Amino acid sequence: MSETLTYLTVALGVFIAVIYPLIRGYITKEFPATAGALPPWVKKYAMLFLFSLVTALIVLAVYRSSNPSTVLTFWQALVLGFGWEASIEKILVKPPLAPPLRAS
Repeated sequence: MSETLTYLTVALGVFIAVIYPLIRGYITKEFPATAGALPPWVKKYAMLFLFSLVTALIVLAVYRSSNPSTVLTFWQALVLGFGWEASIEKILVKPPLAPPLRAS
């Protein structure tokens, strides 16, 4: 697989991981109808897509720096992108506080 196709596949994995919960939300709640111009949510999703592409580039750079001669298959690159999005989310999102322990 070429570097460009590998990058795009990693980007697809990241994009799927990011967009999947949003699609679920869309299914459960429709966007309000708008007439004429693009709906206001388009800009939000365009920025989300751009973030996914930049994240995929970072993921591919990290992977290539430790595995420069490995050839990734489509499915490996897809899983790599999906898994890294979850890791980035865990790094950036503050974990909830654990309840205090009670003495027995």
